[in-house]
Amino acid sequence: MKVNVEQVYTSVACNRTTEITDWNGEGIICFGATNSVVIYDTTQRGKDPLTVLSHHRSLVNTVKWLRKPDGTCTEFISGSADKTAAIWTLDKGEWRVTSTLIGHADGVTCIHGVYTGEDDLLVYTGSIDTNVKVWERRNGITALKQTISLNSGLCLTLHAHKLPTIENPILFCALDDYKIHVFVGEDYQKVHTLAGHEDWVRGLDVLDVDNSSIILASASQDTYIRLWRIQKHVEEAPSKDIRVEQKVFSAYGQQWTVKLDAVLAGHEGWVYGVHWQPCPIGESNKKPIYRLLSSSLDKTLIIWEPEASPERGEGEGAWVERVRVGEVGGNGLGFYGSKFGPEGKMFMGHGYNGSFHIWKYDKETNQWHPSVVCGGHFSAVEDIRWEPHHGRYLMSVSADQTSRVHAPWNTTHGSEWHEIARPQVHGYDMASVALINSTTYVSAAEEKVIRVFRAPHNFVQNFQNIVGQVIKGDSQDRCGPEGASVPSLGLSNKAVFMNEDEQTDAGDENDGYFVPVDMTEPPTEETLMQNTLWPEIHKLYGHGYEVFALDASPDGSLIASACKATTAEHAAVLIWETKTWQQTQKLISHQLTITQLAFSPDSQRLLSVSRDRRWTLYERVQDSNSFEIVSATDKTNGVHSRIIWCCAWSFDGKVFGTGSRDGKVCLWTKGNPTNTSLKDYGLLGAPLEAEAAVTALAFAPRGLRGLTLALGLDTGLVRLLRYGSDGWLLLKELDNSFAHHLTVKRLMFKPTDEDKMLLASCGTDHFVRIYSVLIH
Repeated sequence: MKVNVEQVYTSVACNRTTEITDWNGEGIICFGATNSVVIYDTTQRGKDPLTVLSHHRSLVNTVKWLRKPDGTCTEFISGSADKTAAIWTLDKGEWRVTSTLIGHADGVTCIHGVYTGEDDLLVYTGSIDTNVKVWERRNGITALKQTISLNSGLCLTLHAHKLPTIENPILFCALDDYKIHVFVGEDYQKVHTLAGHEDWVRGLDVLDVDNSSIILASASQDTYIRLWRIQKHVEEAPSKDIRVEQKVFSAYGQQWTVKLDAVLAGHEGWVYGVHWQPCPIGESNKKPIYRLLSSSLDKTLIIWEPEASPERGEGEGAWVERVRVGEVGGNGLGFYGSKFGPEGKMFMGHGYNGSFHIWKYDKETNQWHPSVVCGGHFSAVEDIRWEPHHGRYLMSVSADQTSRVHAPWNTTHGSEWHEIARPQVHGYDMASVALINSTTYVSAAEEKVIRVFRAPHNFVQNFQNIVGQVIKGDSQDRCGPEGASVPSLGLSNKAVFMNEDEQTDAGDENDGYFVPVDMTEPPTEETLMQNTLWPEIHKLYGHGYEVFALDASPDGSLIASACKATTAEHAAVLIWETKTWQQTQKLISHQLTITQLAFSPDSQRLLSVSRDRRWTLYERVQDSNSFEIVSATDKTNGVHSRIIWCCAWSFDGKVFGTGSRDGKVCLWTKGNPTNTSLKDYGLLGAPLEAEAAVTALAFAPRGLRGLTLALGLDTGLVRLLRYGSDGWLLLKELDNSFAHHLTVKRLMFKPTDEDKMLLASCGTDHFVRIYSVLIH
């Protein structure tokens, strides 16, 4: 039996630190996502452009490409809170760690590297342990060269560069004393300090101007950017002219001067990043030799150029703002960093919410336009669900307080999955979601309320434009809302009707007022945050504590919900009718929080599993919406000895499975009646023993021989298994790079009968992933 698993879609945000992304000349972005490094090929079309590399054991803080003199990049470096840094090398088309740099006593927060030969390399790592370490790779062997003690100072960012002509490195370290310290020599002695900023310096970049000078750009939380020119010292005759003060320092047997070239004022918030681009765009004869990109928490990116085009090396023109983009609406808090793309024809910013924003230059209009990018959640993804019956889209909810809709964008290159809507941007961490039909869903967060949402006309229309399929539901009623917006200081998505005079009044009480957008491609982050909300149509009250688990019956008539609990009364399952949105029943069985609920495929049975190590099966009373307990486990027959985290039904409803923290997976089915609490139900075969906690479970859809199921573990691994007359058979294991590197929270197969199945997964590592699974 062969099993082919292919990556279809990867969704994740970058980590929210300043130097977490870098872009090379081939159009490849590398960025840190939780504990992993992700390679994002912006030139890729028609398939998933992301490759995930799992190596670090804690949060990745920084990544940097290693650029060879010819501009090519076949290596990069990463630094992590796990106190290590890693050198990654492209080997036969695959990235692998060739050196792990171990020695810091605390997390590595900044990193940089320069080549000193064809393959020889110097890497500089800064850490919270108040040291900067210099690592040298020579003849393929990497070793610690030196430790620079900062005497209780904290290095916020660092940058290394080769001095002109002599090709020896100079190291700039921005410390928490607001100054930039300059180190040179074989033993890296401090030779100079650049003072002037009035707050922490968060970004550094160096540009080669000519064969005798370089310019260092520094970005600071004082909202200013300073440009420092460093060049070989030339004795000048005394003059009465007013000149900028020059400081002289010695490096590698030569005298060098450093002077402040310019102070750039244009941002209104902390400036976190600067990046030089020596290859300008445009057909003007007065081309600048170089340009500078800056990013700030004021929600803008600015491209700066010298006003006049000086002769090469003079750089006497005043620096002016040429391009300003951004002004991100909604709850964004500005940009953490920015980078120019290949040949300067694109540039990218990454935002406070881990989102990417890429602008592309249009030669005909001489304008910069936003382009489609990848993105995702920036906190643990707690739950995912396919659209009922058809599976044309996937919905996810996260502790980042958002729900998101992911769907395929059909282009001439093929089908690419993207986030196409953000129905809910909430004030609480989201915990669970359930879809009632194609256009209605319910969600639970860290509050006692269950909220019901319905897709507006604008979403239905844009879904058809982007995906090429029509979704039908209650939203087809033309009297329904066009979209939704959130009132100031509110949490509820308020419906917006475009055919009423209420528009002006509604606009007065909304910070980001809804504007209908006609989309033919996936929306940008700005559009997602403001114009893709779904109206909230109901609130369901009844739970005494935060709602933790939800499920909707496949026929769409009922919802089951449960909240966090320490008593039997609060651990009750509440049943709601979707026609009236009224609570119809309270089912008491468990003593502690119910961790997951699952309706059977025929909507006639409901399964609950709990922290009390028990499961309970409820059956629908004939011709009613009421349920009664027909089977349950107790201490004598429960099998599981720890928390039961997950449960799922087989495609035909004849078998259900439970997965526990004790590493066991049990299959249960109807059998011979007993006098125990199990009554007519019992174990099907022997339990599967996994060596880690089982946190997610899903059965493959019909059309397959035997029982095929996917298993998600606390370690992040995903396993595909077959259960048959011979017992359990492992078909495939997806490793931490291909699956998840932290706890798998939910697995869901797309509800179709196709030979090539789609399996969706989500985890606490912030990832949502979709795989194509073919078993033959």
